[in-house]
Amino acid sequence: MSNIEEGDRVSYIPIHQYKNPDNVNKATGEVTQINSKPKKDDPDHQTYTIMNERSQKETTYGERNIVEKLDNEEGN
Repeated sequence: MSNIEEGDRVSYIPIHQYKNPDNVNKATGEVTQINSKPKKDDPDHQTYTIMNERSQKETTYGERNIVEKLDNEEGN
């Protein structure tokens, strides 16, 4: 998913539910910020701040929570 940019619409799963993504409700939102968060084993590690389309609240997620990049023209 490293091709995600600010302004992209994405489908994502809530924090702590990424282990079994087939059994959770996915949410959609817009990436508002890409955060550099280097780790020892992954110096290029990034997190993504996403504004939920329904709640209009922002939360920061790791790449493993993002399911797919969506077409920006799609509706809810």
